[in-house]
Parts: sequence; structure tokens; C-alpha cells
Amino acid sequence: METFQETARVITSKPVQRAAVNIALLVSGAVTLLGLAAIASVLFFQNFVPDQFVTTPVHLQYGTGLNPYGLTALTVPLLKPQQDYDISVTLSMPRSPPNVERGNFMVSLYLLGSENGYALAEDARKFANREPSFEQNDVLFHSRRPALLPYIDPVVSLASRVLFLLYHLIFPTAQTCMMKIPVAERVAFPTDSSIPLSAYVEIEAGQEIQIYSASLTMTAQLSGLRWLMFHYRLLTFMTFTMVFWVCELAFMSVAWAIFGALMGSSSSNKLEYKTRKSQRQSTTEEATDPEDSDENDDNDGGSDHPHQFPTYGKQPALKHEPDIKDEEEHKQPLYEIPVAGEEADDEEDVESPRDSGIGTSYSGEGSSSVRRRKSQSRLEQ
Repeated sequence: METFQETARVITSKPVQRAAVNIALLVSGAVTLLGLAAIASVLFFQNFVPDQFVTTPVHLQYGTGLNPYGLTALTVPLLKPQQDYDISVTLSMPRSPPNVERGNFMVSLYLLGSENGYALAEDARKFANREPSFEQNDVLFHSRRPALLPYIDPVVSLASRVLFLLYHLIFPTAQTCMMKIPVAERVAFPTDSSIPLSAYVEIEAGQEIQIYSASLTMTAQLSGLRWLMFHYRLLTFMTFTMVFWVCELAFMSVAWAIFGALMGSSSSNKLEYKTRKSQRQSTTEEATDPEDSDENDDNDGGSDHPHQFPTYGKQPALKHEPDIKDEEEHKQPLYEIPVAGEEADDEEDVESPRDSGIGTSYSGEGSSSVRRRKSQSRLEQ
């Protein structure tokens, strides 16, 4: 039973409670910081690692210019600064006689710094009608590349159609030709302000060109840390989370130490202020009680100053000398210490006038002997 009581007393003591509270605060803070580190790592991945492939459709406009053209937005997802991109235009075209007979044609690309809107559409329409340039929009990048529908021999084309006639009847889209035209390589944008927000694509083949669909593809050429973070996502995520967590714990420890130092100094200042206040109160109480001080002086057996008392007749006056402290007696050299017998005689002689009555002849002789012995001792000293 005593063991349980002792254990309960130790557990419920203030130091143990304080340690338990500190441990609980540290553990909860560490767990919270771990969650914040994971969130920070996710945000870092989203803001730093680009999408490897960014493909946006381009809706070509026919009949409003010399060539079909289209505008597309590049805001979702937004391109990353200081990252190399390969840009290509993908065209889905049929092998129709106009396309086969057309031969080579040009594809133009303009990357613009303004978002897609009505003003940009008006500038694009004017530019498609051979206006000098875009008036109210900044051109961040421009490229113009050639394209050609792949050539197939007429005999081979006829033989494949005969052999796969049933297949072509069931799947008529099998005659579609997908053309990927690279228009730029290793294009980088140094700052956030230089990232394009829209793209203008023009197929310079006249209005007779036949195109099913068109799209703009931007491929990120990853390298360095971005390549590592893209191909080893889990490993790099755990590494960055631990690094962020360790940094947060270090800052928390520094803040905890500073807070503890400030709290300790404030508590010590309060304690010092309380002690000073109590000392001042005690001194003021002693100063305001003169009777108690007088009584204490009387109880101590007199003051430390010498006094002289009057006597009757021709007897010498009685003198009171203060007692010498033990420390001062111990500091005297050995040759100044009187002999034991003489000291006893002096005590008897000193006590004799106090015991005898005042005015008797014996008291006079005793007092004279006391004076002689005192004078002798002074001369010896």
C-alpha cells in the first residue's frame, strides 16, 4: 500500500506533471509539424515540377482569312519558368486528293503574353488578313516550319485498299493521316512574366486544305532535380518531407529555448521583487516598533558601551565594561593570555565588591586591590 501511495505521490508531483505537459506539447508539436512538412512538400512539387506533356486543342477558323488559323490558351496548366520545352503542332488530315495534291505548306506559331479574349481574337483576325503584326499583344516567341503530307505510291495505295477493303468499309477513319510538325526545340522562359498565356497557330496552305483536328503539344525536357522528382516521386517526396520536418523541429527548439529563457527571467524577476518587498516591509515594521527594540536591548543584558556608576563616600566609582567577543579572544596571542590562577583571583576580586555592602571598609580594600591588579595587568600588556 505504501508503494502505491509513494508512486501516486511521485506521479502527482509538480515536476512530473510539468514534465508530462512538456512532453505532450513537444509530441503534439512534432506531429503537427510533420503534417505541415508533408503539405509543404506537396505544394513544392506542384509549383516546381512541370507536366511533361501539355496538349491543348486548336480550333481552326476557316473563311475569315487567307489561311485557316486558331487561338488556344496556355493557362491550364501553366508553363514553368527556366524549363526547356519542345513545341509541336499535330494535324489530323485525310488522304484526300486536295491534300495529296497540295504538297508542302507552312505552319506558323506565335506565343503571346496576353490571355485569350475578344481583343486578341480581333488582332488575330487582322493578322490573318496580312496585317503588319499584333497591335496590342506582346509576341514572346515566333516560329515558322514546313510540313508535307507523307507520300504513298499510287500502286501501293490501290493494292492496300483492295486487300483491306472490308476493313476500310468497317473503319473509314483508317485512312486518316496524323502529322506531327515540330515548330520549336528547347524553348525556355526565364521569368514568370515571360511565360506565354496564349498561342496563335496558322496553317499556311490556303482555304483548300482539309484538316480534321489540330492540337498544340509542349513537351518538357526534364533535367536535374526536376527529372529526379518526376521519375522518383515517392522517394523524393519522403526526402523533402523529412528535410522540411527537421528544419521545423530545429526552429521549434530554438523558439522553445528562447521562450523558456524569457519565462525563467520573468519568474526570477518576480521572485526577486517579492523578496525585496518583504524585506522592506520587515524593515519598516522594525523601525515603527521602538518599544520592542528597547525591550530587546534590555533582554540582551545591556549595551555594548562602557558605563560608570556612582558610589557613597570615598569609594571609587564602579565601572561596567562590555564583554569581549570570543573571536577577539581567540585572536589574542598566547603570551597575552593570563594564567588560570590569576584569572580566578581576578574573578573573585571583581565579584567581591558586588557581593559586599556599599560603604564598608572591606569593600574599599577590595576595590583598591582590584585597581592594583588592573594597573599591573595594563602595565604588563
